[in-house]
Amino acid sequence: MLRFVKPGFGTILPEDARAHEQWIAELIQHDYVIEGWHCDLSTGIFSIGKTARRIHALEQNPCGLLDIIRGYEHDHRKIVLNILEEATAAASSFYYCATVIHEDGSAGPLYCVGTSTIDTKTAAGRMQGVFAFSAPER
Repeated sequence: MLRFVKPGFGTILPEDARAHEQWIAELIQHDYVIEGWHCDLSTGIFSIGKTARRIHALEQNPCGLLDIIRGYEHDHRKIVLNILEEATAAASSFYYCATVIHEDGSAGPLYCVGTSTIDTKTAAGRMQGVFAFSAPER
């Protein structure tokens, strides 16, 4: 597991490329599957990768935030919603770790590292980042 966060925790900072890069570098040092995602803040629509869709038990892509967090442990949903709400209010760097409950009843950690950019004149913006999860057992 990552040193900086356990399931149910996360943080948000003012936009900080250095922190974001350090968080990504730490994920890369471990045996995680890493997949990019992005969200258009004007529509709230997320585009996520194939493996993340499988982990989140989603059939459709793009999807909404509530579709993504539906599979998170109940207590972790509020944490994730708070972090992402803050990230939509101001340009930010953020991370969180949530426990994902899989369709077969098993559970595992899912890490998210992201950034948000906000155009204050038009109220448009974008969030983007990566999901990281344990590599499947072989």
